[in-house]
Amino acid sequence: MKKIITSTLLASALATSVSADFLGAEVGYAAWAPKTTGDIKYSTQGNKINFENDLGYEGTDLNGFAWAYFDHFIPLIPNVKVQQTNYSSSQAHTVTTNFTFKTTDYAPTNNITTDLVLNQKDIILYWRILDNWVNLDLGFMGKQIDGSMSITRGSDVNSVDFTTTVPLAYIKARFDLPFSGLSVEADYSTVSYLGNSITDMKGGVVYESSFGLGAVAGIKKQNITLDDIDAIYADIDIEGVYAGLFFHF
Repeated sequence: MKKIITSTLLASALATSVSADFLGAEVGYAAWAPKTTGDIKYSTQGNKINFENDLGYEGTDLNGFAWAYFDHFIPLIPNVKVQQTNYSSSQAHTVTTNFTFKTTDYAPTNNITTDLVLNQKDIILYWRILDNWVNLDLGFMGKQIDGSMSITRGSDVNSVDFTTTVPLAYIKARFDLPFSGLSVEADYSTVSYLGNSITDMKGGVVYESSFGLGAVAGIKKQNITLDDIDAIYADIDIEGVYAGLFFHF
């Protein structure tokens, strides 16, 4: 009887340990304040419009991204992470150079407002290659970009919508600092095809309390290069600091 009780207790302890070490979930949200640079044009007949020089993009805009993931211990079946990035920027500017967007010409002294949207949905399937004080994830990301750009001059609104969905390679590394609750992490995803390319990366510092509540802060950067996506040609860099909270179950 003692052997049976002892075996049961050991099995129960082992099951609890496995569950604690190999099952996990996390939800979080971070505010992101990126600056936008680069250029965009509509169709092959259009001219490149520079965000800084032509549209007056100088400062940062407050945006954000949310995420949730689930880790498990089943071999071969990937873990899952979903992420939503909301990006929009509105800039008022007095034109100083001549440029054309779609069929409309803009000239110096025109007062315009530009609205750029690059909302993104990510689904990431990954495998945890290392899981100790060093965590290493490898996998694939499916990214959908729902974008739009409009230029308003008085009552005239000139706008275009564009959408694309692409697969990206994905890697994430996290290094725990002993006995502190602190760690540093970075993730990187990229793809390049037929003149298009997307790179999405971020890195920063993480603190997690003993009961799962944590905070993150760092830098997030994206490059989005589009070649004839719904007649849009663009080379856009978005980079800025982020900070947020999460809860790790």
